[in-house]
Amino acid sequence: MNYGKVKYLIFLLLLIFLGYFLSQVFSGNVILSQAFFVGPLAIHYYGLIMALAVGAGFYLAIKRATGFGISKSSAEDFLFWVIIGGFIGARLYHIMSSLEYYIQNPINIIKVWNGGLSIYGALIGGVIIILYLSKSYKPRLQSPEAQADGGQVKAISLLDWLAPSLILGQIIGRFGNLFNYEAYGYPTSVPWKMFVPQQFRPETYIAQNYFHPFFLYEVLGSLFILGIIYYISRFRTQQTGKYRIFANDGTLFFSYVLLYNSLRFCLEFLRIDSTFIGVFRLNAIISLVFVLLAVGGFFALNYKCSRDTN
Repeated sequence: MNYGKVKYLIFLLLLIFLGYFLSQVFSGNVILSQAFFVGPLAIHYYGLIMALAVGAGFYLAIKRATGFGISKSSAEDFLFWVIIGGFIGARLYHIMSSLEYYIQNPINIIKVWNGGLSIYGALIGGVIIILYLSKSYKPRLQSPEAQADGGQVKAISLLDWLAPSLILGQIIGRFGNLFNYEAYGYPTSVPWKMFVPQQFRPETYIAQNYFHPFFLYEVLGSLFILGIIYYISRFRTQQTGKYRIFANDGTLFFSYVLLYNSLRFCLEFLRIDSTFIGVFRLNAIISLVFVLLAVGGFFALNYKCSRDTN
């Protein structure tokens, strides 16, 4: 049996099913439930999808660990703390961006299953943990091969290692927004419009039935970004030629930051539930800041590459 063809066939069937499923949800023929019950226990789909997103990112990181000179056993321990830091950061960012609501409803702070995990907070929290732990973990993170070469695992290399896992987790995690009927765009009549049940609509648009599927736009854009990152990663070990800059530590991470935040900046103006600071959208401002940081990072990489060449 050709297992390669079987995998592609299964993947194709899953895509067909996903397309049909989304068409039924978007048309309003299927109204999604937010949870199912196992006895008295409510299992929320949002939580399941987030767990799947974390698991997929974790699996991808472990698969790629040795390519970055990182031992698999140590990577698992390291990833545990990165996930914890990312989760705390994601929740804190969301709470701070909706602080007035949570001051009035403090019990909802712990209701993560209702949504409210910000990718910006996850990125900031995860990066802080990586920077904090990278020095103490260096000896344990190195694979035997890397130790034999006398190399060291740098913090920026750890960010490169985890960049594809982060974008993969975002792609899967966005489907949690679908089940919660959140993070959608303004009313629209485009052919791919998404039906939103009345109880999930803001009062301003209570009479509107169909909205832009913001989550799907981000999923499709993020899939494209994931492909670009994997393409760039082909040149990571290339030491000569015009693609030599892609061999620098930090290229994959800064590519992710630049591309994702450029995408998010553009899409944020479609989103109906953006947090505003005056007339400005908070997440659009944060996206722009990250874009500028990524551009600065690339300039630093290019300067380093030029110096090494000379």
